[in-house]
Amino acid sequence: MEETASGDNCQNLCEKANEDVISELHDDILCYMLSFLPTKRAVATSILSTRWRNLWKSVTILDIYDGISGYYKNPSTYKERKMNFVNFMDRLFIHRNNPSILKFRLSLAQSYDFTCVNAWMSHLSRWISSSAIMGNVEELIFLINFQVRLPENLYCCQKLVTLKLHGHIRIRLNFVPYDHSYRKKLTIDTQNLEFLKLVDFASEELSMQRADSLLQADLCFGYQTGVFNVGIEEYANMVVQFYRQIPGVKTLSLSNCNIRNLIGAAVSKFPCFGNLPTFRNLIHLEVRVCDAYVWILPEILQCTSNLEVFVFILDENAYDWNWRAPHSVPQCLSSCLQVIEFNDFEGVSGETEMVEYFLRNALVLKKMTITYLTDLKTSEVDVLKRLSTCPKGSDACHIVIIPEHETTEVANRRRACSRRLATETY
Repeated sequence: MEETASGDNCQNLCEKANEDVISELHDDILCYMLSFLPTKRAVATSILSTRWRNLWKSVTILDIYDGISGYYKNPSTYKERKMNFVNFMDRLFIHRNNPSILKFRLSLAQSYDFTCVNAWMSHLSRWISSSAIMGNVEELIFLINFQVRLPENLYCCQKLVTLKLHGHIRIRLNFVPYDHSYRKKLTIDTQNLEFLKLVDFASEELSMQRADSLLQADLCFGYQTGVFNVGIEEYANMVVQFYRQIPGVKTLSLSNCNIRNLIGAAVSKFPCFGNLPTFRNLIHLEVRVCDAYVWILPEILQCTSNLEVFVFILDENAYDWNWRAPHSVPQCLSSCLQVIEFNDFEGVSGETEMVEYFLRNALVLKKMTITYLTDLKTSEVDVLKRLSTCPKGSDACHIVIIPEHETTEVANRRRACSRRLATETY
């Protein structure tokens, strides 16, 4: 009896070991497990049993790699594999049971058959539309190693949160002939946008909406005299209103064109600077401006009450340095500005006076880095000596002067040498 019981137990254990426990799991769990597989392998599980036949159709994460290459080695095989992949993709979207797609990752290998690029773009547009528009996709990742243009309906997807592009992907609008009597309008409405880089020399109307999530902006607006149907005052007002819609940015880059537009309006007695917002969250500001407009820097800094890093880049050679020290000191200089970088320094009189102004009034400054051009008009030792004797608002301030394009190692040796020479001069 004991031997029989022991044998039955062993048989039961073997039967349990052979049970397909995974297949007994709920569909949602199985689909979640399949989502970690490349989509082709997830589809391949349909041959395991009737239980698995249709599970892949409900997976909400698609990870697809075509693996097609070698056109010149074997054109016939290449074309056959390419058509098989296209058919697979089309069937994938046709037979899906779950209309929602949380993530769509598509990697296309290098296509050497350049005569078929238009066909590829047609296929890609169809797949993107199926995932983004009909699938309400939240995350799109494209790795495409041949030039391709994304379909415009991609940007109409209401639930898209993340868009990652790798390769030769271009986002652009084709040139459309227009009558100059019509005004060109740019409207940006992106509630979840965090980074924006925009260069615009065409729009006569600017509008930024729902930009509460924007953290970093690199902006360049250009007014074209004799081309635009709006005056400089009206255009500058639109630029200011654009800035007023992004008060929460933490990093901001301004080009010389932006400054020129605002100053042009100020010269015309248009009170644009008084309408600029206070960027209370801004901690990093980069300004690229020519020598004729440097006097406006304190006006801009008045709008940055919590600024920690200020980067100044000279946009053009210093022929007409127009620095005028203001009567009042921006709040950030006396309370929070810790790092200042001056790039393309040339050592002319007005430029050095501007650096001295910041040294005197930056009360909590920790580091000032000055990168000079190779044709510095005043020797590095003389500049260092003058700045070293300049009254400083912060005893903790460390001045670093390095030539442009110099490596860190060489710069360290050069700075040590400069300090030694400066000491000997004294």
